[in-house]
Amino acid sequence: MLREIIRDALLEAHHVLQDALSKGLTKIEGRGGFGDYSRQFDILTEKAIIKSIKNRLNRAYIVSEEVGEVPCEDPEFYVLIDPVDGSTNASRGLPFYASSIAVAKSPKMDDVIAAGVINHQTGKIYLGDEESGVTVNGSPPSMSKQVSLKDALVFADLSNLKKEEEDGFNPRDWCTAIITKARHARFFAAASLEIAYILEGKADAFVCVSRDLKVMDFCASAVLVKWAGGEYRVLGGKGDILLTENTRLGIIVASTNSLLEEILSLKR
Repeated sequence: MLREIIRDALLEAHHVLQDALSKGLTKIEGRGGFGDYSRQFDILTEKAIIKSIKNRLNRAYIVSEEVGEVPCEDPEFYVLIDPVDGSTNASRGLPFYASSIAVAKSPKMDDVIAAGVINHQTGKIYLGDEESGVTVNGSPPSMSKQVSLKDALVFADLSNLKKEEEDGFNPRDWCTAIITKARHARFFAAASLEIAYILEGKADAFVCVSRDLKVMDFCASAVLVKWAGGEYRVLGGKGDILLTENTRLGIIVASTNSLLEEILSLKR
């Protein structure tokens, strides 16, 4: 049931977003609940997702990038929404942006039980739950078994290069070491979709080693990779990672544990 609810909400988001962009609705309207600028299409897409979710889940505690938190009494589910990941790309006509949804049985990321991401350029949907596994447009994922950075394609968040000290280490040096050792490095500025590409074998890892991402930027796609046999490590959090957490975090996601451990070993 949850897979279908997520899929339908993502499809509705796709329709509304494409319509908004075709009408040039890209104006900044202010800042959202998590501090980033909200554009007209962000707000319209978020409203469509929330409406779709609430029509199907009566007791859902919603956390979304623009509106913030939409509480409910005695929630059965917690729903984390990123209406448009890659809003700047979308506003400038760069074809790399996505929407993502994660549904959990508690406010903890570890308790996510279903998730989905849609690539708005292709309409492709990455969907999964903890019982039935993961699909990419209805087919099984095709993750690589890459174990070494020297043969890997890595998406690296280049905002890491702006920071020389954080939590007792140097994000710039760590990121530089990773992209120097990797066979290929890319940065497209939409973390949820970059991570989802690991499910197709288009990339082998994603790294953001400094605290620059919100939980909704990576939660859905990181969990999907985990369910498909990959690994992830959240950086900067203390204890359980909460879906309601209004802070910035880093994350490493890899198709294999060996690749994840090699990336961690390069920390400076």
